[in-house]
Amino acid sequence: MAEMLEASCMLKSATDRSLLIIDELGRGTSTTEGYGIAWGIAKYLVENIGCFTLFATHFHEMTKMENNIQGVKNYFVTAISLKGKLTMLYKIKRGSAKKSYGIFVADMLKFPKEIIENAK
Repeated sequence: MAEMLEASCMLKSATDRSLLIIDELGRGTSTTEGYGIAWGIAKYLVENIGCFTLFATHFHEMTKMENNIQGVKNYFVTAISLKGKLTMLYKIKRGSAKKSYGIFVADMLKFPKEIIENAK
């Protein structure tokens, strides 16, 4: 509810001169609805408000928006995994992340093997 109230306020008050920073919109509901809400809001912001928006999301499907909606650009934060360790490089690159590190991090943190195998 709190996340939707914030999104509602943002949509009602943003102008083409606003800067919006959105982090993980849609995380408080099902994956399908969360993705749908995130996509809908991002599309609305681009097509109806036209403000600059930094939209951080775990919905990798959102990267398809760049191919469908003019003005959308994808960027990702770089990381490398070597010998069982993850190193965040703190560099931003154009494009979309080629992989997710959730299972890698769970394994690195010694989650039970059964959980890792079920996740895979």
